[in-house]
Amino acid sequence: MKTKLTLAAACMLAGSVQAQTLLLQEPSIAQDKLAFVYAGDIYVSNQQGEQVKRITSHAANETNPHLSPDGQWIAFTADYEGNSDVYLVSVDGGQPQRLTWHPGTDEVKGWSADGKQVLFTSRRNIAHNRTGQLFSVAIQGGFPVKVMEAVVSDGKVNADGSKLAYNPERLAHGGKNGWRNHRGGTTPPVWIYDLNKHSYEEVPHGNFSDSSPMWVGDHVYFISDRSKHKNIYSFKNGQVEQVTDFKDWDIANANAFGTDIVFEKGGALFVLDTLSGNNRQLNIDIQADLPQRRPQWKDAMPALSSSQISATGKQVLVSARGEVFSVPVKDGSTYNLTNTSGQNERDALWSPQGEQVAYITDKDGDYQLVLADQFGQIQKSVDLGKHTADFTLFNWMPDGKHIVFGDSNMALWLIELKTGKKTKVMKNIAMTDYDVVSSPNSKWLAYTQNNTNYFRDLYLYDIEDNSHHKVTDGMSDNAAPAFSPDGQYLYFASSTNKGLTAFGLDLSSQEQPLRYGLYAAVLQKEGKSPLMPKLADESYRHLEGNKDEDEKDSDASTPNIDIKGLSSRIVSLPVPQRNYWGLTAAEDNNLYFIEGVQIGSSIEIDGNPLNTSQLKRFNFEERKVDNVADNIESVTASADGKQLLLVGSGNAISTATVAETIELKSLNTADVKALINPAEEWAQIFDEAWRNERDYFYDPKMHGLDWQAVYDKYQPLLKHVGRREDLNALMREMISEMEVGHNYIVGGDVHTETTISVGLLGADVQIKNGLYRITNIYTGEAWNPHLKAPLAVPGNNIDVGDYILEVDGQSVDASVNIYSLFVGKVDKQVRLTVSYDGKAKHAHTVVVEPIKSDFNLRHWNWVENNRKYVEKATDGKVGYVYLPNTTTAGYTSFNRMFFAQVDRQGVILDERSNGGGQAANYIIDVLSREHLSGWKYRSGDMVYDTPAGAIYGPKVMLIDQDAGSGGDFLPYAFKRLELGTLVGKTTWGGLIGISANRNFIDGGRVTVPNFRFFTPDHEWRVENEGVTPDIEVELDPVAVNKGEDPQLDRAIVEVQQQLKDFTPVRHNAPPAFPTELGQ
Repeated sequence: MKTKLTLAAACMLAGSVQAQTLLLQEPSIAQDKLAFVYAGDIYVSNQQGEQVKRITSHAANETNPHLSPDGQWIAFTADYEGNSDVYLVSVDGGQPQRLTWHPGTDEVKGWSADGKQVLFTSRRNIAHNRTGQLFSVAIQGGFPVKVMEAVVSDGKVNADGSKLAYNPERLAHGGKNGWRNHRGGTTPPVWIYDLNKHSYEEVPHGNFSDSSPMWVGDHVYFISDRSKHKNIYSFKNGQVEQVTDFKDWDIANANAFGTDIVFEKGGALFVLDTLSGNNRQLNIDIQADLPQRRPQWKDAMPALSSSQISATGKQVLVSARGEVFSVPVKDGSTYNLTNTSGQNERDALWSPQGEQVAYITDKDGDYQLVLADQFGQIQKSVDLGKHTADFTLFNWMPDGKHIVFGDSNMALWLIELKTGKKTKVMKNIAMTDYDVVSSPNSKWLAYTQNNTNYFRDLYLYDIEDNSHHKVTDGMSDNAAPAFSPDGQYLYFASSTNKGLTAFGLDLSSQEQPLRYGLYAAVLQKEGKSPLMPKLADESYRHLEGNKDEDEKDSDASTPNIDIKGLSSRIVSLPVPQRNYWGLTAAEDNNLYFIEGVQIGSSIEIDGNPLNTSQLKRFNFEERKVDNVADNIESVTASADGKQLLLVGSGNAISTATVAETIELKSLNTADVKALINPAEEWAQIFDEAWRNERDYFYDPKMHGLDWQAVYDKYQPLLKHVGRREDLNALMREMISEMEVGHNYIVGGDVHTETTISVGLLGADVQIKNGLYRITNIYTGEAWNPHLKAPLAVPGNNIDVGDYILEVDGQSVDASVNIYSLFVGKVDKQVRLTVSYDGKAKHAHTVVVEPIKSDFNLRHWNWVENNRKYVEKATDGKVGYVYLPNTTTAGYTSFNRMFFAQVDRQGVILDERSNGGGQAANYIIDVLSREHLSGWKYRSGDMVYDTPAGAIYGPKVMLIDQDAGSGGDFLPYAFKRLELGTLVGKTTWGGLIGISANRNFIDGGRVTVPNFRFFTPDHEWRVENEGVTPDIEVELDPVAVNKGEDPQLDRAIVEVQQQLKDFTPVRHNAPPAFPTELGQ
């Protein structure tokens, strides 16, 4: 990789201004002032970018600053108490005033025309859409008021407050998602809503994204990517005109005041004079104290990547936060063997005798192998190969001569440490994790390799003659090989029922029990089964193939492997077939392994997870399984087999001495800390993100993109990063140049405030007569046992229409935001004083327990209302099924709702805002079922059907722009198989998948699109297209504001029309009984 800035890129950034600060974001303009964000804080300046003043300095996230029309106030969003709320601060600085308290996310969007109200969006009342609604809150405080029912992503009101120019949908590009020039369904238009006449006009729109609508006089300006580069456009007299024509960087986050528009481009701020069409770049130089850039000590354990116990079990090598640590099990101190902030050292291994360590490093730009002594000194670098792949170290072979490693192209390698010679062992045909172990005599590798039937076979590789030998027969899935310490056995797990879960992308893999048995392959032809019968006579030791201790000590080496007849020498161990992994054999000649949870076997109460994975031991002497420890996810043994290393949830590491009774001792990792230079670490993470896309993107040629040129364009901006969150934003813009979906930047060592939860009552309230009046109480509906509905508890004696007069004895009226009285009261007992008429003389007090979120209460209320609405409109002939995603929740919702309505003639499937997850083949399979037979018992009038779970009549599926990924595949398959009619809007269009690449050193990640969907016609489709409806129906905001759902109504009309031509295939009665014998 080129690490030097090219001259062209430098010139592009520098332009005609010098010594300026870049990565300035989210500018606002009013009167003679600008407000903007840099490094998570809000600044103001004059319109020339001079007289810069820092307004906020809190470590929390401060975003979306909007100057009031008079230029005296800044409304913004901040998460000071762990939740994103609306705040107000003077342009002169001072203590911000909090205006909202709801535990959902509130994002400031602007001001009312008179400057007395702050406008913000919130999903507090939404449980079925990814876009929120627009609210206003007075600058003096009080209860926010919803502007309208229709959803709003972004918007501004005109000068007299009569019209709202807004986006009814969110952008595909933004937040964590890097996707420039999206051309799927999530391409928001700009609508102009008349708040007085309740009508709307759409700015002429095509298959592109319009954003940041704003008013300049009576005209609407906005950002659009119509020209493949985001520029500013105007809408005047029914015509759209392009105003700017930048081709170097996209414009982002524009705001207007008077005839001027301020926007960001390439990290700098610009002001556009709409009268002249001229724009000027502001030279803003900020000399700020940036705490996140200071060197700081960090606990490295949250970013643990691997661990290994030493040969004697006295020390543990820990790879974490890009450093390699040696941690004592008992005596001594923890040492950082690498101490290289800004480099990623990982996959550390002990040499068999413990005098050396090996690890991977990127100190020279791409990954290579380093050998060092046990103190991290006397280093030697070893080249691992071409720099178009990522590498992973697996094990250091017992004789110390070779290291086994793999690359991101799924090749498995041996490297001879003395000569540096590399030998390719094999290349897997599937993108999967490796299972590879070395034999005790270092002559063999055991590994698994995928077959085209999705199962893995177990192989042995002879290092001396480079030959491969298949151990299993392809009729089972084999995993977790482990040699016994004496080299007589090869243990492994094998499953014959993995077929239903073999491809985890399929939704049909949900809730399928995964059963593995445990097996031992006897490696020598004269070898004995480890389960030979126990005899009482004196010859039992000979017959059982055991040796006495003297014989064991006299062995020069472990025996070799006899390949011939090996597959016939496989012995099953007497253990239940369950979900096993992580086999390892220890000095006691017993087999240790992990038993995992069978997903779907139960649904636990929130906060009480299903039984955790357990460490088990098969005791060969007793022929039984012992439970060793709970909450263990991996187990390995030291080279001498006397010590175990165990890793549990939360990266908790323990050790244990192999004995009859295993006692776990927590490894003291308190000193696994690293001194981080953030600027150096951020540079490494930036490079890692770039390399990850290069090494893991499904198309090695990256769709023809010059990826090096992209690096050269964005890398110079690194020096302006003031905090970890800004690095995420910069990397998101870099990867957006790839113009693909599922390309996310997430996590990392970002600042997180301690959340002070705000309780909710599970109800809607409005201001009436100056008091809070309950307008709706959410019950949780039927059959949701884990949902708490605080006001719907029998005996609470609270009704719709009641007024809330006091909360814990504190009076509440319209001047107080009622949510502010529920801070810190989640799951706590709260006394509510209510009255049916608002008068104190009719008041009574009840005790309730507020909840953290009412999303699921609202969600099930919306779903049930839709189901009942469809049922009533169709006289009970049509069912309604909502699918929130295509993974666990979608699978559960489909099973819950579909099979309860199989007595209907038709069905409406609603997958709007479907969050995806898996390929919903299971749902398609059920919807495709044809009637095969009826069955009649002697007693009872009911006729049974095969298949019993099917609806054979008309099917309509509702789709929209917020349904994506698996929510794209579902309507694609539905349409391809002609199962019914699609109604609504084109889906998101994201069928490139993510799965493969590793995290950044601080725990963040870029989700590289690693695999892609194509059709049976051998075409790349749906990605960046979406699935189009058969009948397009917009969510008309006028109808929505009346409480209507135009898309659902159109689906009802369609299914009813199709029912007129439908002839039922089910029979409600059997044929006439036979009248003759033998019939």
